[in-house]
Amino acid sequence: MKASLAEALFYFPENHKLSGTIGTAGGSLVKCIASNIRSYNLFRDTCSVQQGLGHEGNLVLVEVASDTAFRMEVEDRQGIDRLLKKGDHFIGVLASRHSGTSESGDVPETGIRIDDGIELHLLSAGGVVGISSGMPAGGHKPMSLKAVGLVTDSNGVVDIFDAYGAHDAELNATAPVILVCGTSAEVGKTTSAAGLIGALSRCGLSVAATKLTGTGRRRDIDKLRDAGAHEAMDFPEIGLATTYTSPDRFMAGTYTLLNRLNASKPDIIVAEAGGDLIEANVPTFLASAALMHGVKAIVIVAGDVMGMMGAVSYIRKYAPEAAIYLTEPKGRNPITTRERVMYELPGLTIFNSLSVTELDTVARKILYA
Repeated sequence: MKASLAEALFYFPENHKLSGTIGTAGGSLVKCIASNIRSYNLFRDTCSVQQGLGHEGNLVLVEVASDTAFRMEVEDRQGIDRLLKKGDHFIGVLASRHSGTSESGDVPETGIRIDDGIELHLLSAGGVVGISSGMPAGGHKPMSLKAVGLVTDSNGVVDIFDAYGAHDAELNATAPVILVCGTSAEVGKTTSAAGLIGALSRCGLSVAATKLTGTGRRRDIDKLRDAGAHEAMDFPEIGLATTYTSPDRFMAGTYTLLNRLNASKPDIIVAEAGGDLIEANVPTFLASAALMHGVKAIVIVAGDVMGMMGAVSYIRKYAPEAAIYLTEPKGRNPITTRERVMYELPGLTIFNSLSVTELDTVARKILYA
């Protein structure tokens, strides 16, 4: 697979079942299209590959160069984790990610020169590709990738944000929003959001759900849909692979995402903010009067009471009057936790996000506050 691949055409058969692959690129089999490429229909046009300067949002064809790595799977657009091996090819998307618990890396504003064989790295299960800047402790290494080329269509190099179409310049009237946020990844935000969706549905409400910030993954939004949301979508569906992007791009994407959700006329929206409160444009959301105007309640998911205290203090800087609720940290002593909350955060409601009874109670309290 040399520079001549710039002239090669992609072929994606309609039923794309080629021995575990989805099609061919210049005679080489492409194993999957990553799940964070959801707003762009690769089957619409004949696509080709070329070398050049790649930027955030550009699609890139890569070859796996690692025998082993921290992650050896990529989630495809059907939400299936596809096990990869050295020599496999897949289509990912260039974007940045700054995770406290997983891969971190960047696509510089000046871009990355995508030449045949240049080393890139896998930054997420959803197929985010960039240049690694750090990994969790323990000697982990990101998946090493050989760049093959940028994916192009009849309009040139594909940018999934632009390929989505026009984004909204303002937020239309919105259903009340319950914002679920946390102090880190893997503290239980998606579980808490799913529990609230179930409780609100049991109240007879039509619930829409979204993941507003962080790094996209099809599995997360499917979990919210399975919990009872009648409509569920996240930022990859409007052309953002992650929200580690410019505030302008984030705001346009978020307006568009919430307007699309509100078009289904939900009674309420449960919105999960992925990652933590200080990254991925969560502060941009909190600082926006237009976005915060629709927020009826904020649910904080933290690993301990100290984390709750810091999160409450941080949110109060942006929204001093916001109604805040707390979830019990997973794996902690609930009695001691509630005692500490009573003394350190008096007046705030804390609930067990795995208890149907407590979820139903807090859902009614939020609705009728």
